[in-house]
Amino acid sequence: MNAKQYKTITLFITMTLAVIVSSFVLRKNYIIPLMAVVVSALLLLYLRGRVKEVIADERDYEMGGKAARLAIQIFSWIAALIMIVLYTQRDYNPSFEPIALILAYSVCSLMILYSLIFYFYDKIKYLKNKSIYMAIGIICLILFAMASMRFFSGEDDWICTNGQWIQHGNPSFPAPTAVCNP
Repeated sequence: MNAKQYKTITLFITMTLAVIVSSFVLRKNYIIPLMAVVVSALLLLYLRGRVKEVIADERDYEMGGKAARLAIQIFSWIAALIMIVLYTQRDYNPSFEPIALILAYSVCSLMILYSLIFYFYDKIKYLKNKSIYMAIGIICLILFAMASMRFFSGEDDWICTNGQWIQHGNPSFPAPTAVCNP
């Protein structure tokens, strides 16, 4: 496969994935889009290995690294400024406080993740074996799946039953104000 064919297939897979994700998310079905993203990522990874030409060189990766670093910095500064403004206005609108806190934690998480990845690349830049990347990716996927099952299990939540919101467990928030459609 040559690079032009790979780019064409990548574009087709991306457009198909966008249609699948948007249509199923609108129907409030989130499992199929998640599976579609994983399958398409694996398919693109497989197809990339079949390309015989150079897709990107060192200059592309260097520019990509600089662009990513600048994008992280710009996002962090803008998010921090918005967070400060929203947090100072929390007395006027209480819903500003959780938005400000989410922005603050997002920026902190992004900086920690960036530092960890930078440290990781700095320490193992001489490794030729790529299987360590796969092992770390699988471990992260397992940890994400475990955290998702814990936090999104619906153990302490409100359940829609016969047109009414019924308390399940001990939720830490009031019943939803949306209409309950069984």
